[in-house]
Amino acid sequence: MKEKIFGYIKNNFGIDEVKYLYILAGIVCVVAIGLAGFFGYGVFKNRVSGIGNEGAGLDLPVQAGAENKACKFQRMLDGVCVDSQDKVNPKLVAVMIENHPDARPQSGLSQASIVYEAPVESNYTRFMAIYPVGAEGAGRDLPVLSKVGPVRSARPYYLDWVSEHDNIMYMHCGGSPDALEVIDEYGIFDFNEFYKGGYFWRSQDRYAPHNVYTSSELWNKGWEDYGEVGLGNQKLDVTSTVWKFEEREKCTTDCVSEFTVSFLPPTYEATWKFNSSTDKYERYQSGMPHADQDGTLITADNVVVIYVKTKVLDSIGRIDMETIGEGEAVVFRDGYQIPAQWYKGSKEEKLQLRDVDFHEMIYKPGKTWVEVVNQLGKVETSN
Repeated sequence: MKEKIFGYIKNNFGIDEVKYLYILAGIVCVVAIGLAGFFGYGVFKNRVSGIGNEGAGLDLPVQAGAENKACKFQRMLDGVCVDSQDKVNPKLVAVMIENHPDARPQSGLSQASIVYEAPVESNYTRFMAIYPVGAEGAGRDLPVLSKVGPVRSARPYYLDWVSEHDNIMYMHCGGSPDALEVIDEYGIFDFNEFYKGGYFWRSQDRYAPHNVYTSSELWNKGWEDYGEVGLGNQKLDVTSTVWKFEEREKCTTDCVSEFTVSFLPPTYEATWKFNSSTDKYERYQSGMPHADQDGTLITADNVVVIYVKTKVLDSIGRIDMETIGEGEAVVFRDGYQIPAQWYKGSKEEKLQLRDVDFHEMIYKPGKTWVEVVNQLGKVETSN
């Protein structure tokens, strides 16, 4: 029977038995790859859709009315409308701010455009807050920040997030040995209090090491004094990987009104409550409203949770964190909970999120908190 089939193919199509087998193998391979891709996508979609609001990343209704008028100049950092092109990509400053109970309440944290909260030793958390420098937003000047801190030490994984921003200064007070090496290796525009103490001060109302502060006046001066030399050749063009911002209508059904991000509860546990009147998430820490020292409540327009893996490096408890690669994520905006996947291909590449349909995530213009959760943490939601 086999000989008859091969004879028919050879006589009618000019293909011998060997060529026929190669063609058949190729067809089988193509079909297998197609099936693997189809079922692989299904597995990913089913895995993350269990978090809630499947596929909501692109399908959220666009905000109607005056609040969604086209923004002629939109700041790359946070999507806020500015009044001129030269404010679209302003100079930035990243400040390490601690979260030890003796450092609370913090100062200036509520005014940051982006805040990364990540675990350090023993799964305590620390913040890296990013601010635009000398820019205007929402039709008014940014507030003068007379006190920002307490400023604390650097850790290496924060530097991968620093590196994805253009024109950025990094302010901290000391750092782990690995972090200090990475600062040199990456060529970070660095302001370490140990070497540039004139751009920080030590407050008398708290004891060391929880009493180091800076201000917008001091970091503006730092930019003037060292900006050209500090940036060197490290100025990057990241315009192709900026986040996308757009107003959308807030959630009306199956909304998530509250969620808790646990690192080391109860001391290091953040609860975010969605205020439908302001369309913002209000932060609570250790069961109490989390406010700056001046009483300003900390709020966010977007809360991004990314799941990473960490491992302990030494007897002190310092950790190594997975920042380059990909993993699961979830985005909270406008009362929606959007399952996602995060990607970061290199230290310079912007942290990107995509929804379950692989569409690029769209954020609400304004403040964004990135909660970095490892295998010791968890996220719980309530409606």
